[in-house]
Amino acid sequence: MKDYNYYLFDFDGTLCDTTEGIFNSIIYSLECYGIKETDIEKLRYFVGPPLFESYKKIYNVSDEDAQWLIDKYRERYREKAAEESKIYGGIPEMLQRLKKDGKKIAIASSKPLYFVEEISKYHDIFKYYDFISAEDFKNNHSSKKDLINACLDFFGNPDECEVIMVGDRCYDIEGARAVGLDSAGAVYGFGTAEELTESGATYLLNSPEELY
Repeated sequence: MKDYNYYLFDFDGTLCDTTEGIFNSIIYSLECYGIKETDIEKLRYFVGPPLFESYKKIYNVSDEDAQWLIDKYRERYREKAAEESKIYGGIPEMLQRLKKDGKKIAIASSKPLYFVEEISKYHDIFKYYDFISAEDFKNNHSSKKDLINACLDFFGNPDECEVIMVGDRCYDIEGARAVGLDSAGAVYGFGTAEELTESGATYLLNSPEELY
């Protein structure tokens, strides 16, 4: 793999396996809404896209109800996010090596900033980040392209050839392509090799160590 100076990472499914907390909180929000969900494939769809988009697409709810479901989701997730998550094996070592080699590291995530910070601090990887581009609790609709552009702006808009986006879903790869960046698809996360390849990933990663 080519050497880059700036590494942008998705969070869920790329650095951290947040499945347990996300799934349990989605189930909780839907139960509050009167829906008992047992279809694991529907729950998997929520990992990657903004929650607002997922609730609307999967359950065909109104904008108002989608926001209500998000609020119920966060009601539980705020309490359980860190403890119901785990960092993928090799991630701390990979981040440490990037920093040691003078690389710049940023997060581009549809997850609210608060949760990215809290989970990262809980697992002691927050110290490796130079910047986090994420949502706030009032905005759930940013595209991955917008989140990536915020990272590039922070770093002074370096040449595209110096930057790579690492993520596990098509949204990450398509966002990178939209701004002219190379991308690495994290097959060890929630996306499949087929999804990431069809989206145009420059590389596929079977483990975090393969960044080197």
